[in-house]
Amino acid sequence: MMQACLKAGLSKVATARRIGVTRRTVYNWIAAGELERDPDDHEVQYRPRPPVPSMLDPYKDIIEARLAEYPELSAARLYREVRAKGYAGGYGQVKRHVRTTVRSEDALGARGCPRRTRGRAEDNPAG
Repeated sequence: MMQACLKAGLSKVATARRIGVTRRTVYNWIAAGELERDPDDHEVQYRPRPPVPSMLDPYKDIIEARLAEYPELSAARLYREVRAKGYAGGYGQVKRHVRTTVRSEDALGARGCPRRTRGRAEDNPAG
């Protein structure tokens, strides 16, 4: 189908619109020599991206150990501590890691007490 569109003189963008794929897909199929490929012939198989190493990886054990010992430590405090040990990355990575580490703990939190909610407990039916 794609080869017929290209032979008829349609542009790659017009070909992509006609067969219902993106322009980038048309370019990829041409580069791969798959001019006879029909978009409905093959099941598209997506796979998760492989994890990318971050600058924070060597310091994650330090952060998790500190949070296990002192769960009330803030991300800003932990950021300053890992910076002193040589971490050259940004605060955002530390904050995201602390957030995911704290969320992965049980629903009551590390100290065994419910997390504070806005307002009084009587105003919040959830807790």
